Amino acid sequence: MAVRLALAGGLEWLDSIPESERATVFTALFAICDGSAFLTYGVFKVGGGRDRFLLTVAPELAIRIRIDWARSEFELLGFTRRAFGWPAELDAL
Repeated sequence: MAVRLALAGGLEWLDSIPESERATVFTALFAICDGSAFLTYGVFKVGGGRDRFLLTVAPELAIRIRIDWARSEFELLGFTRRAFGWPAELDAL
């Protein structure tokens, strides 16, 4: 069964990123809504609760989100600017 998520808040964070990166962020937000983000982007579980994730949307840009699975919605918690990549330890598996 596919789960569709609705954006519940956090759009005020878009003011903190350059206009040139907003299209990339909007594409990622739509992918979260339709469920394809987990197939398209690197998704990492982060601390602060069992419902918080980090999606790498560009080499130096990641989106922090909180997902409320019971309500089928998510909230944008902000952005992280640092290089992210596939953990080298996973290449050995």
